[in-house]
Amino acid sequence: MGTNKTHYQVLGVSVEASTDDIRRAYRARMRAIHPDVNENSADGSQRMTEINMAWKTLSNPHLRRAYDASVFISKFSVVSSGVSNTETVTSYSPARFPWRAMVIASVIGAVLVLIAHAMTSPSAPRPIDQLLSAGSCVNIDSSLSAVEISCSLPHDAVVEQLIAIDRSCPLEMGQFQDRQGMGVVCVLPARPVPGMQLPGVSG
Repeated sequence: MGTNKTHYQVLGVSVEASTDDIRRAYRARMRAIHPDVNENSADGSQRMTEINMAWKTLSNPHLRRAYDASVFISKFSVVSSGVSNTETVTSYSPARFPWRAMVIASVIGAVLVLIAHAMTSPSAPRPIDQLLSAGSCVNIDSSLSAVEISCSLPHDAVVEQLIAIDRSCPLEMGQFQDRQGMGVVCVLPARPVPGMQLPGVSG
């Protein structure tokens, strides 16, 4: 079941938080809900998904800007609709501010920023900090644990999702342990070969 919390509230940081602050908050949240710490937590998997989504969005500068714009537009729409409702009961017709035009212009601006980003060269790769998330490139070591490496280097697989240790990955994905002990990673081979399947740890 989802929540109405923003990504900032999920990680417990302010909207002005730096990338380092967000990384520290993500690490602390993941450790706090780890099955070894909270064995009786019924919503551990849901919270893990929310924390991973918050980290994936806020750790990427472009995704974070787009997310901030969408949150601002959503709150702005609620405020503008509330003002309209209260003003309809008055006996006079005050000057109307073009709220709708501003919201539409903001949405168009956000879309143009995303398009411009897609057409320009990619930003520098994020530092390798062993905090696995969807899109991380990994090698599989001899203990069948996923180890993050730069995506610019040859790698065994790409992380599709991070799940709780008591869950199983979809059948088409390989399943490995996160070397940091954060859970289980579901991966797809970096270079698929017909008829071959990446070995995984049984669920």
